[in-house]
Amino acid sequence: MSAMVDWFWRRPLLPLERAFVRRHFGATLDAQLPGLRIYLRRVGDTRRALSFNGGRISMPRSCFVAGDPRQPLRLAQPQIAGVFAHELLHQWQRVQGQAVTRQAFWLQLRQLCGGHNPYAYARCSDAQVMHDTFLQAQVEQQGQMWEDHVRACVAGAPAAEFARIAAHVRGDRATAGAAPGDAASRA
Repeated sequence: MSAMVDWFWRRPLLPLERAFVRRHFGATLDAQLPGLRIYLRRVGDTRRALSFNGGRISMPRSCFVAGDPRQPLRLAQPQIAGVFAHELLHQWQRVQGQAVTRQAFWLQLRQLCGGHNPYAYARCSDAQVMHDTFLQAQVEQQGQMWEDHVRACVAGAPAAEFARIAAHVRGDRATAGAAPGDAASRA
């Protein structure tokens, strides 16, 4: 019985992880926070993270302090923080009404059949263009943009081109839609 319980192991987000969610998502995931659960990735490519309906996020063992899933995620590492943020963005997308699992399944299947990389997007230095690109992007492109934004923030070099995307995700509509140089964009 113990092996079966271990197989389905999960835990709620720890205080450090909850603070990370609040820092990068503002209050937009507050209603989901009590139900978000971290799982240890055990099936398939165990080096990749996954996000499922119902607030389930599976992370590779290497993402946890000392490789122990009972410990916090190593969110001071830009790559790990970015991957966690990518999976959290999929939870945010679900709150926005997007069919994330279905879209991601078809995107991944298309890539396996020789299609294009579902994470690729055209990056530029213009925050408004990047925001417009984000709004038109499919779920994995949005996840990759958000991952790139959070990686840069955690590395201590926030990229200005993601500022409006960040405001949009945090729910700050005034800043997300502000024109460069106006009061809302300086807030």
